[in-house]
Amino acid sequence: MSRVFGEDAALLGDAAVAAEDLRAMEHGMVAGLGLPVPVGGVLDIHCHLGRDADGHHLSADDLVADLHHHDIAEAVAFPANEPGEAGDFADANAAVLDGAGRHPGRIVPFCRVDPSRGAADAMRRAAAGGARGLKLHPVAQRFALDSPDAVGAVERAADLGWPVLIHAGFAARPIADALVRLLTAVPDARLILAHGARGDLRDVLRLLADREGIYFDTSLALVSDLVELGPERLCFGSDRPYGELATAFLLVARAAEVGGWGERDLRAVLGETARELLG
Repeated sequence: MSRVFGEDAALLGDAAVAAEDLRAMEHGMVAGLGLPVPVGGVLDIHCHLGRDADGHHLSADDLVADLHHHDIAEAVAFPANEPGEAGDFADANAAVLDGAGRHPGRIVPFCRVDPSRGAADAMRRAAAGGARGLKLHPVAQRFALDSPDAVGAVERAADLGWPVLIHAGFAARPIADALVRLLTAVPDARLILAHGARGDLRDVLRLLADREGIYFDTSLALVSDLVELGPERLCFGSDRPYGELATAFLLVARAAEVGGWGERDLRAVLGETARELLG
């Protein structure tokens, strides 16, 4: 019991014991859901490593402990909001690559950039280090998805064969129209909209329902939105350390129950679709 929720258990005393009891209860709850395990195991497509500006933090070692606790095979991870003085996420991207190197087969590294701050060089460095995707956060880095810099970053990702995970909820401005322009400029882009595009899903579906290359992660989404989207374009995500894995599983289980998803649908959501995107 060395680490609990990213804290030193020795300093937490009784609180650490209570947290361990809670984790055991969560594990039992997830096991009781009876969710099928896809070939290759469950894959969490949305995790942050490092320390965010708001204080949330998670290390590679603690993430892997979480994965082990919940019987998850691997997770996509990218930097928290730590752009550094140069604003290019150089140190944060390097730390994610280091964590992935220390935990081979458990952490799939994505590169995070600010499209207007050295993105091309950051993506080249990350690709050389083994990164397999791109994370964009238009709210934290304050850019429009259809800006020339953002379009350029997505073009480079497409050239690298990378999927692009985009923050699309929680303080995100409307994005549907910008997504149309982005996909018109980069038609072969593969985009994963985080949080089920929570907040702008109606317009996203209205404008892009039949467009290939658009997927959604389930992290912190609404059950009703996941049911409306259906399992075909969904990828399981937790948003650690903001979200909790047990809650993420429960969300998917409830959507499956309401939506009448079968075992094949759940296997796709829990890992098979994400693995296809990752190649």
